Amino acid sequence: MPDENPNKKTMKDRLGQEIYNKQQELRAVVDELKAENSEPEKIAIALTLSEERIKLLSKRTLEVLEADRQTISKELHDSIGASLAAIKFSLEEKELARVQNKGQLDESLDQEIAYLLKTIKETKRISANLRPSTLDDLGLMATIDWYLRQFKQLYGNIQIHYSVDVDEQNIPEAMKIIIYRIIQEGLSNAKKHSEASSIQLNLKFADGNNAISLSLADNGRGFDVKKILSLKDPLSGFGLTAMQERCEIFGGTFHIDSNHDKGTKITAILPI
Repeated sequence: MPDENPNKKTMKDRLGQEIYNKQQELRAVVDELKAENSEPEKIAIALTLSEERIKLLSKRTLEVLEADRQTISKELHDSIGASLAAIKFSLEEKELARVQNKGQLDESLDQEIAYLLKTIKETKRISANLRPSTLDDLGLMATIDWYLRQFKQLYGNIQIHYSVDVDEQNIPEAMKIIIYRIIQEGLSNAKKHSEASSIQLNLKFADGNNAISLSLADNGRGFDVKKILSLKDPLSGFGLTAMQERCEIFGGTFHIDSNHDKGTKITAILPI
């Protein structure tokens, strides 16, 4: 089996790299303290703080992954599971009728075929939500265009104004899925909670072309940011906590500005 493309890192790879970086920082701190002939207590404190930061980073990553799994599990149960159950019950009824009719089936299987087609479409939709094939085949820009087209078809009452001022080749592979997830979650939030009629999506360079800025601004009803982010349920908070954690794991920053009846703006800055 050919080796996986080393440029396409998963979140697990990103976490491993982040932990390695923290360990390197720790070694540098320890060496500096030793060079200054500092007291052993200071070295112990530095070690403890670094270990706590690594544990916190690992905990946050696991929480994000677990929230994603819980969301997927719910979709599979509510959508695919329900469709398959309907097909099963329908086939059982027709099989019983066939047996009672001495092997003859008077009804067609058109209804079951329709159920199967619907299930196949749902499976493709869930698969695309997990990771669109276009992201690997065609790149981030094509994937964003595809997702926006899908969104407009489903929610034509929401106008999306999209502007992009970055080049595909300037975006690290590991960052592409982070950007896509934030756009996906941000638009989903606006559709479910904001009652917005217009959304402005911008993707551009920042910090002297050393970072990429992603912003999503809607004209919806807004919300109390502190209250929402204080919710303990990982699936609560409109997915904002998950987006924030993804940014921080990548070494970026995430900011939310929202007020009642004045809309919401999400800004993510990711270092290149």
